[in-house]
Amino acid sequence: MNIALYLVLILLILTIILIVTYGIKLQQLSFKITNKNIADSVRSQFLNLSPSSQSLVELAIEVWRLEKRIQKSSEGLSDDQKKAFHNSLSILQRYLEKNDISVTDYTDAKYNEGLNLEILSIEKDPSIPHSIVKETHEPAVMHKGQLIKKAKVVVLEK
Repeated sequence: MNIALYLVLILLILTIILIVTYGIKLQQLSFKITNKNIADSVRSQFLNLSPSSQSLVELAIEVWRLEKRIQKSSEGLSDDQKKAFHNSLSILQRYLEKNDISVTDYTDAKYNEGLNLEILSIEKDPSIPHSIVKETHEPAVMHKGQLIKKAKVVVLEK
């Protein structure tokens, strides 16, 4: 019975050692987490504000629209105003180019079934030699040569 009592006493001591050790480890872990939280809250945070793909697509379409509107209304502008608009437009276009975004306007292009276009309507005109894209409502948007948004067009058929 003496040996059994020693074994129980040894198991009890080992259990106490495990509990104390585990408690210390738990306390150290809690301390590390608290230190990390403090460090994260003190460290300056910088947001990554890279534009989303959808935002770039929308920007490309609006830059194209702006260019078309400037072309239509340029007759009533002074040379200085034309230059100011052209400079602003160039800055926006360079930003799109830097992000490998390009647009394609299909107006007056020969139309064929293989073009990847969203056709808004089809008009008939028997006097034309072949079908053409009569007007582009939204240009095709490409990223590194890959189509990411189809052009929206009106087709004039023979």
